[in-house]
Amino acid sequence: MSNIWISSDWHFSHTNITGPKVSRWKSGYRDFDTTHDMNKTLTETINKYVKEDDILYFLGDFCFGGHNKTPMYRNLLNCKTIHFIKGNHDNHINLYKDSFTSVNDRWSVELHGQGFYFSHYPNHKEPYWPGRHKGVIHLYGHTHNTIPNFAKSMDIGVDPAYRIFGEYRPFNIKEIISIMEDT
Repeated sequence: MSNIWISSDWHFSHTNITGPKVSRWKSGYRDFDTTHDMNKTLTETINKYVKEDDILYFLGDFCFGGHNKTPMYRNLLNCKTIHFIKGNHDNHINLYKDSFTSVNDRWSVELHGQGFYFSHYPNHKEPYWPGRHKGVIHLYGHTHNTIPNFAKSMDIGVDPAYRIFGEYRPFNIKEIISIMEDT
């Protein structure tokens, strides 16, 4: 049986996310010496958890600094089934849509008996999403762990994963359901 994983905001090759030694923007969100180190760590960690026959929902911001690198990074990932929800750095992704199982702006799905609404952006200003009143969980990225989760919503990017697990890795669907039971 396939495991289901969810992640966002990998930002492959994005210098300003990499860390304070190379970022020209704030201090970066991560603490890598080079983008090569960040890319290598992300790829190895994703492949450590997400196996070839698993399912991955990716909620945006795949790479930066040359969209032509998208196929290269995609080919480094073992997982065959990746559903892609576009983020603000993914305007180019339709050029590479054949590299992914699907490409969407948003996605509603039921997994393990639980409804989910996926988007790259949090719906906190107007805290409503499809099915919220029926217990649907809203998963998003974009914020890099800079705003608190609200109601049944959660930032599932690699930066909050690092804060929770000590690794830049995807969340397993069962972990998310467990975390959301406490909200």
